[in-house]
Amino acid sequence: MKGILIAGIFVAFAIAVIDSLSCRQCYSPNESCSNIVTECAEGSVSCVESLVNSTLGGSPYLYQNRSCSANDCPKNSAQVAFTVHVFDDQSFHFASQCCQGEACNDTNHETGTQAITNTQCSACYRSNTTTTCEEKTRQCFQGERCVHIIADFVNGLGRVELKGCSDISESTCETLAPENTTVGEFIFRSVICENATTINTLTTKTPPTSTGIKASFTSSVFGSLLLLKLLF
Repeated sequence: MKGILIAGIFVAFAIAVIDSLSCRQCYSPNESCSNIVTECAEGSVSCVESLVNSTLGGSPYLYQNRSCSANDCPKNSAQVAFTVHVFDDQSFHFASQCCQGEACNDTNHETGTQAITNTQCSACYRSNTTTTCEEKTRQCFQGERCVHIIADFVNGLGRVELKGCSDISESTCETLAPENTTVGEFIFRSVICENATTINTLTTKTPPTSTGIKASFTSSVFGSLLLLKLLF
């Protein structure tokens, strides 16, 4: 009987060890978080990460929050990541993921060199420090589409409104399309994705030649001269 009890304790301990969860855990505004994975508190079932990398207004801003969670990952929100290019040197990268029973992978992707296309979108942004969204036209990179996004921080830090060219995927657009969709630490109030507009190349077109007019005029003159000759 004692042996069975001891065996049961070992089994329970083994199950507890197997079920333990480790996540990257840190909170860091304006600084890079460590990628070190540490064990979560008892009862955690998923890892949750949010990241914002912004150069709006010409000032770099980096926000990261990584933690363990006792909640299951919501359906269709395992990972959301996209970048919105507003102006040439100003962009907003958002990434959020929920990883059920395992540590998350890095979502801060490098875009590298991109080719400019002949498509364009209206672009502007509005945040806590701006009152209007003054639109300009931006040429998009290859594979981008036009977006209009309004989102709030869950913790009440403020709202951001973005218009511009984005590499957001079709599946992400569908996930965020319903109003007030919460992903990570953001509530997406409105997300509209549209195809970028092709820029019409302006070319100078030569008007129809006046050869016909000249020919008609010449014929009229010749006919008039012939008529005068017959009369006189």
